[in-house]
Amino acid sequence: MKTVNRGFISITPTPLFIAWALKYSDEVQFFTNNPEPSIYLVEDDFWEDAIILEKYFKKIAEAEFKAICSDEEKFPIISNEDEFILYFSTSLGTIVHDLLKENIERE
Repeated sequence: MKTVNRGFISITPTPLFIAWALKYSDEVQFFTNNPEPSIYLVEDDFWEDAIILEKYFKKIAEAEFKAICSDEEKFPIISNEDEFILYFSTSLGTIVHDLLKENIERE
């Protein structure tokens, strides 16, 4: 097991995001009662969740909306963290462990 020099932001869609997404996607496996979170790796030496979320919320929202719909005009407007948390539940942490022996590959 190796510790990776990254922190993380775990993003789970809220019912509001799922309601928006259902208008543009028919991927049934995504819309369960327990939606799978997305994990975004960030710097590992942050002290305040609010600061790190402020830095990345727009980039994360755009990636999550693009995963459902390619037409950016249909994206909800997310201009601050308060609007972001209406669409996504978040959890942040500073330790990431890699349980595999293989090297991490980038796509």
